[in-house]
Amino acid sequence: MKKVLFTSAALGALVFANAYAQEDDVITVTTQKREQAIQDVPIAVTTYDQERMDDLGIQQFDDLADFVPGLEVQEQSANNPGFVIRGITSDSGEANIEPRISIYKDGVSIARSRGSFVELLDSSVEVIRGPQPTLFGRSALIGAINVISNKPQFDDTITGSLRAGVGNLDYRLVEGMVNLPVSDTVALRGAVRYKKREGYTENLIGEDLNGYETAAFRFAARFMPSDALDINIIADHQIDDNPGTSFKSGTFFPAPGVSIEPWEPAALSAFGGIEGGRDLGLERTVSSITGLVDYEINDIFSVSSITNFRTFDSSEVFDPDGFAGNLFAFAENAESDQWSQELRLDFANGPLTGFVGGSYFSEDGFQNVPLYFDERYAQALLGGFLFTDTPETPQNPLPEALLPTVNANPASPLFGTPLGIFNEEFTNFGETISYDLFADASYAVTDRLELTAGLRWTKDEKTTGYSADSDGTSALTGAGLFVGGAVFNNGQRVDVEDEFDGVTWRAAANYDLTDAVTVFGNVARGRRPEVLAYQNDTSDIGINPDNFVTIDAEEVDAYELGVKANLGAFYGDASIYSYDYTNFQTSIIDENGVIQPINAGNASATGFEATAFWQASQWVNLFAVYAYSDATFDETDDDGNAQEFGGNVFRLQPENAYSLGATFSVEPSFGLIEFTPVWSWKSEVFFDNDNDLTDFVQDEFQDAYGLLDLRLNYTAPQSAFEVELFVENALDEEYIIDAGNTGDGFGIATFIAGAPQTYGIVVKKDF
Repeated sequence: MKKVLFTSAALGALVFANAYAQEDDVITVTTQKREQAIQDVPIAVTTYDQERMDDLGIQQFDDLADFVPGLEVQEQSANNPGFVIRGITSDSGEANIEPRISIYKDGVSIARSRGSFVELLDSSVEVIRGPQPTLFGRSALIGAINVISNKPQFDDTITGSLRAGVGNLDYRLVEGMVNLPVSDTVALRGAVRYKKREGYTENLIGEDLNGYETAAFRFAARFMPSDALDINIIADHQIDDNPGTSFKSGTFFPAPGVSIEPWEPAALSAFGGIEGGRDLGLERTVSSITGLVDYEINDIFSVSSITNFRTFDSSEVFDPDGFAGNLFAFAENAESDQWSQELRLDFANGPLTGFVGGSYFSEDGFQNVPLYFDERYAQALLGGFLFTDTPETPQNPLPEALLPTVNANPASPLFGTPLGIFNEEFTNFGETISYDLFADASYAVTDRLELTAGLRWTKDEKTTGYSADSDGTSALTGAGLFVGGAVFNNGQRVDVEDEFDGVTWRAAANYDLTDAVTVFGNVARGRRPEVLAYQNDTSDIGINPDNFVTIDAEEVDAYELGVKANLGAFYGDASIYSYDYTNFQTSIIDENGVIQPINAGNASATGFEATAFWQASQWVNLFAVYAYSDATFDETDDDGNAQEFGGNVFRLQPENAYSLGATFSVEPSFGLIEFTPVWSWKSEVFFDNDNDLTDFVQDEFQDAYGLLDLRLNYTAPQSAFEVELFVENALDEEYIIDAGNTGDGFGIATFIAGAPQTYGIVVKKDF
C-alpha cells in the first residue's frame, strides 16, 4: 500500500481519457462478458490497458490501487496482500476461508490470498465495485478485479517492446514482449519481467527488509482455424524471492539509542533452525495454464469454454515479536492445487443479450505454520518481567543475561525445569468442490432504457482439517504455547465435512437521459460461503472435534444509484451506495497469538463518490476525485445483543479521501514532453476491526496523510524511444501500512512502515 484513491468512477476515463479511447472516444470493457461501452454498463468499473499502466508505472496490484477509485491493496508481502473495495477487506490466508473479493485472471478465480498477488504483465485490468454475483460469482461479495492477458495478434510483422530501468535502493527492471505471427491461423506471444529492489527498512542484524525480487513469465499461443473458432492457450509462471517484512515492535527498542518509529532501523531475525535455518523472507512460485475456446455458432449464439489448472507454493519466515530478542520466529507454508472448468452459452438477439452457463471448481490446499519460541523470553513476557517499564512505554527489554534459565513459576509442576527453544506447528487444510449454475440477461426496452437481471446458484462441498504437532512438550507450559494440548495429537489430522448452497442475484437499469448523460441503478445480493473452522482451545488435550464450528454465510444487500456524463472535454460521474451486512465474517488474534475466525454480526455502509475530468486544452488534462464512506459495525445484532465490534469502523477504511492530478504536455521540435503530478490524501485509518480499543494505548492507526508522485516522460520524434523519470512519495512522507499483527495478541504490537521516497529512470523502446 503506497496510497489509496477512493472514488466511484472509472478513473481511467478521467485521468488521460484518450489513453483508453477507442473509435469515437468510446471506452470499452468486458465486465458483462461482452464488449460494451463503459457508459452502457450499469456498474462502477475502472479499466486500464498495458500502455497506460506502463505510462503510470503500474506493475502490480498495489501500484494499480493508486489510480483506481475505491480500491486499496495493502501489501505486507507478496504472500500476504489485503485487497479492499469500498472498505471491505479480503486477506485471509487460511486454506478453509473464502476471500471476499474475486481476483480473476482470464476468466479464472485466483483469489486465494497466498497466490493472488501476481505481476500485471502484458495485460489489461478491469476493477468492478459492488457485489457481482452473476458476473464474477466466486468470492465476489463486494467486487472483483479482472486481469485479461493480451492475446497473440495476427499482425503482418513481428512486434514487441523492451523496457529497462534503474533507481535508488538498487532498483532494477528489465522486461520485454514479443508477438510472433506464424501464419494466418497461428500466432505466438511471450512476455517476461524481472525486477529487484533492496529493502527500504534497515535491519541491524540481517538483510534489509521490505524489498523484492520477482521474475514473471508468460507464453501464449493462439489458433484461429476459422473466423468462428478462436483457441487460446496461456501459461504463466512467477517466482518471488523477497527479503523479510519489517514487523517492528512499538514497545521494545531495536537497540539502545535507536528509535521505535517504524521507518527507523529494525533488528529482526530468525532462530532455532526454523525451516532448515532459513533467514527472514519469502520464497514463492505461482504457475497456471489456461485454455480459452470461443466458438460462434451463428449470428445469435456462441459458446465459450474456460479450462484451468493452477498451483502455488509459498514459504515465508518472519519475526513477529518485532525486536532483537529471540522471542518468536514464525513461518508460513501454503500450497494449493486448483482445477476449474466453465462452459457458457452467450446470446445476442436484437434487444436481448446475455448468457447462461455452469462451472466446476476444485481446490485442495493447506496452510502450515511452524512456531518457534525461546522459553526464557516467553516466560519473561507472560510473567510481565520482560518489561523494564510500564507496557505502554517504549523501553529496552530485560537483557537476555538476566532472564531465568529454568521454569521460575513455583505453582507449575515443571518448576525448576531448564528452559530452551521449543517448536510447535499447526496446519489447516481446505478441500472444496464447487458447482455453479448462472444466467444473466439484458433487455433494451427502448433505445435509451436497458434492464438487466442475473441469478447464480452455488453448491459447495467442503472438507476442513486441522492438525498440530511439536518436538515434545514445552518446559514452560507442559504442552504447547500457541496450540496448547493439541500437540498431543502428534500431527494427526482431524477432519469435518459438510455441504452448503446458496443463491445470489442482481438487478440493474441503465437509462440515457441524453446522448451524453446516463443514469444507472442496481441492487444485488452478495454472498461469502459458510466457513468450517477449527477454533483452538488451548486447554483441551488433543484436538477436540467439538471445536470445529460452522460460521454462517456472510451476505450483503447492496443498493447504488449513479450518473455518468461524457461532454467532450469534460467527463464526470457520481454515485451513492448503501450496504447492509449480516453474519459479517472476520477474525481476531486471541491471547495466544492465534488467528481465530468469528461471526461479528451485522454491519452497514453508506457512501458518496464523485470524479471530474477536464481537458482544459490540448496540453492540459486535470482531474479531481472525492469519496466519503461511513462503514461501521452495528451496535446490536438482530436479537438486540451487543456486538463485539459494535460502533467500530471497518479496518483500512478512511471516512474521507480525495486525489488531484494533472498532465501538462509540450511538443517542441525535438519530441513530446509530459509532466504528471498526482497528489492523494486520506483521513485516519485503523488496521483492525477492534479499532485498537482493547490495548493500553490506542496507537494502531494511521493519521491522515497525503502522498505526491511525479513523472516526467520524454518521447522522441516518430516514437523512436521514450525516457521516463519518476519520483514516488516525492515529499518522503513517513507513514505505516499496517499495525497490530501477531504481537498484538501478547500486548507488543508491531508496525510496518510504508515506502519512503523512491526514484529512478526507465528507457522504453517499441519495435
